[in-house]
Amino acid sequence: MRAGTGTDPLGSARRRRLLLLALPATVTLIADPLLGMVDTAVVGRIGAAELGALGLANSVLATASWVFSFLVIGTTSTVARAMGARGATGAGGATGAGGALDAAGRHVANAARIAVAVGAVLAVLVWLLAPTILAVLGAVDALIAPGASYLRVRAVGLPFLLLTFVGHGAFRGVLDTRTPLGVVAVANVVNLVLTLALVGPFGIAGAAAGTVAAEVVSVALFAQRLRGTGLVLTGHGAPRRDELRAVVTVSRDLFLRTGGLLLGFLAISAAAARIDALTSAAYQVTFQAFLFAAFALDGLAIAAQAMVSTALGAKDTDEVRRVALLALRAGTIGGVLGALVLAALGGVVPRVLTDQADVLAVVSGAWLVAALVQASGGAVFALDGVLMGAEDYAYLRTWTLAGALVGGGIALALAGRGGLSGLWLAVHAMMLVRGIALVHRARGAPWARPVG
Repeated sequence: MRAGTGTDPLGSARRRRLLLLALPATVTLIADPLLGMVDTAVVGRIGAAELGALGLANSVLATASWVFSFLVIGTTSTVARAMGARGATGAGGATGAGGALDAAGRHVANAARIAVAVGAVLAVLVWLLAPTILAVLGAVDALIAPGASYLRVRAVGLPFLLLTFVGHGAFRGVLDTRTPLGVVAVANVVNLVLTLALVGPFGIAGAAAGTVAAEVVSVALFAQRLRGTGLVLTGHGAPRRDELRAVVTVSRDLFLRTGGLLLGFLAISAAAARIDALTSAAYQVTFQAFLFAAFALDGLAIAAQAMVSTALGAKDTDEVRRVALLALRAGTIGGVLGALVLAALGGVVPRVLTDQADVLAVVSGAWLVAALVQASGGAVFALDGVLMGAEDYAYLRTWTLAGALVGGGIALALAGRGGLSGLWLAVHAMMLVRGIALVHRARGAPWARPVG
């Protein structure tokens, strides 16, 4: 991450680009979950069984989203790297402007084919096995029928959901995070209007239909807007074997990386449950506040990923180092500010999430420890984006898993002794392991060397 000489590593143009990419991405990340929140708000007025079924069904769909998140991350990096290659060897070369647009378009087209194929298979499986899936997850009889009804309708939209992942990745790759924000905004309006209109005559299935319609509209908008990017999206033929092999590798590494992160937090949540119900409830309150604050920092990771991939495509290693340094500084500052804001709102935020006096009392004793996680989290999230832009997925996989093992192990070891503060110290440990590993990798920057 050592900057080159003769140029300000925190130049105003670079800062402006990072900010203009990060802000819309952040709002998109916050707005995207509104689809599920609308369903929850509407279905919650039908009945307890329907609301419980909705929560369980959405957990199934969230797992599918997690498994196939490589469609967003992988598409972002490959498209940005291809676009960065424009002019790298001259307009007449394979990596000139025309060749870059063709290569980037091929990546998007291949990702879209994979999304449709996998989404179709997944849709059939969910449709056929919906009651079985819910039963295996332990749903009581009252939840099976409404949950299966919701899942089967949402199954129709799974290919479209995965295609929206590709759309988000494609636009991030061309350094455009405003278009996805617009698409998400329209999708939320469509979902709200149709859910309100359909839930009366069709119940929980109507809410699912509104969400599927919003997914279809999102795909149509992404497809229409992609025509204006100049990407060559047709005439590529089937993906080559080496391209499919690369997708499998990326999906494996990102699956394990994200899975490790989730398992680490799951272990900490399990440790909270081992203490007592009060500590478990208090942990959920603090964790939800942590998640919301993390969304604000993830927008920076998206911007850093796109900018690093673009610079690597252009074989500009000095720019890679400068972007990495800028992202690290911005992430650190943002994390510290986030921690200070959370600390200052300790008497407000928890009361929005619960009105239970005994839970609030436990939360207040550990709120500062939990808030301070954001201080280190900002740097970790930013460098996550940098290494994703460098397609260093295997390294991210290894050290995210290592951090999860350390943090989860500490939490389980402290269960019953450290209370809620001990659990958040375990989260600090998880972040510390990841942060040290990411800084070490970024400083050495083996991935910043030109490819080819």
